[in-house]
Amino acid sequence: MKLNRLALTLLLVAAGLLVNFNPTQDTASASDIWIAPVDQPQLANEFRQPASDWSAGHRGVDYFVSNHQTIYATHSGTVAFAGRVVNRSIVSIRHENGFVTSYEPVCPIVKVNSLVETGQQIGYVCPDAGYLSHCGLETCLHFSMRNADGYLSPLIEIGGLSPSRLKPWDGLTCSRPSSAQC
Repeated sequence: MKLNRLALTLLLVAAGLLVNFNPTQDTASASDIWIAPVDQPQLANEFRQPASDWSAGHRGVDYFVSNHQTIYATHSGTVAFAGRVVNRSIVSIRHENGFVTSYEPVCPIVKVNSLVETGQQIGYVCPDAGYLSHCGLETCLHFSMRNADGYLSPLIEIGGLSPSRLKPWDGLTCSRPSSAQC
């Protein structure tokens, strides 16, 4: 009998906590906003997580662009690098949340240690002779994001990740909203 009273008491306490739980929605502030680095973004290649640090993968996303197209800071931060690495021009920005975003091939109009705001122009597309695009004959911008643990898909912050979906099984048929995944 004591066990039933204890269980009932715990159930009432849990129900009371649920009734008093009032989640509030946080409104996004300007410091939370992330944007795509180009106007009218068209994704050319998606992020592909490598199996290990030394394995093949695609450590960023690519957007179709044209030469001299404007490139924007996807989020506010401090320019960590602006210059050449081998045969490409790169801009990297360190953000307050610990992420570093990099853009290539981008001729910078910003200097190292300068502060940039979300949406501020940081440079323009300028592939050099000998630069091999990730997109074959098309020109594209490689945009990556990393933190102390490694590379992540930048679409985590700017949106565009397709959520996981489960397919029906045991003879169930697909519903209209999920028919594209069946």
